[in-house]
Amino acid sequence: MTDKNTVLDDVVNGEEAPPSSSSKRLAIEWAPFHRGKVGEETLVKRALRSTPLFENLRSRDWKLMSDLFHVRDYSAGEVIFEKGTPGLGMYVIVDGRVKIVTEEKGKDVVLTTLNHGDFFGEMSLIDEIERSAGAVAETQTRLVGLFRPQLQQLMTHRPRLGITLFERLAKIVVQRLRYSNQLLLQQMQEYKSQEQA
Repeated sequence: MTDKNTVLDDVVNGEEAPPSSSSKRLAIEWAPFHRGKVGEETLVKRALRSTPLFENLRSRDWKLMSDLFHVRDYSAGEVIFEKGTPGLGMYVIVDGRVKIVTEEKGKDVVLTTLNHGDFFGEMSLIDEIERSAGAVAETQTRLVGLFRPQLQQLMTHRPRLGITLFERLAKIVVQRLRYSNQLLLQQMQEYKSQEQA
């Protein structure tokens, strides 16, 4: 018997999320993360603690949080999620590389490549918005997933820890928005300079 749950990128604890308008939903095998597998636990903890969302958590908080995490391995080239699909979780890269991609004029455009310790999809923990880009495993990749329904359960049962995580999440989102604004301004200035030349 396997301990894996079949999830549709938003199934939590074996319960399916309500049907969405998305016509394409990928069934994904996510295994609950179990403390006690020493090698796996060390790798997962190291990856999670390298992210601003989970760094410096107390041991007691880590024990509470680790029950919420799910682990999944992806093959090179395997789609993690597609642009336009509902997002209900964030992902931390334990091992491997992930390309964040979008489509422009019928061609895939790589927006960025993420590595060990990087994370993505964090805005889905706040709001069930459609993914603004897709994610594809560039190499054999192991991810840890945290899904919004589980974070909401944490808010209900452990509000202090939940509030701490939401405050950190808000800071991360603000930092990324500021960075995006800076890039946009820089591109606009470069475009104006090219027009004047």
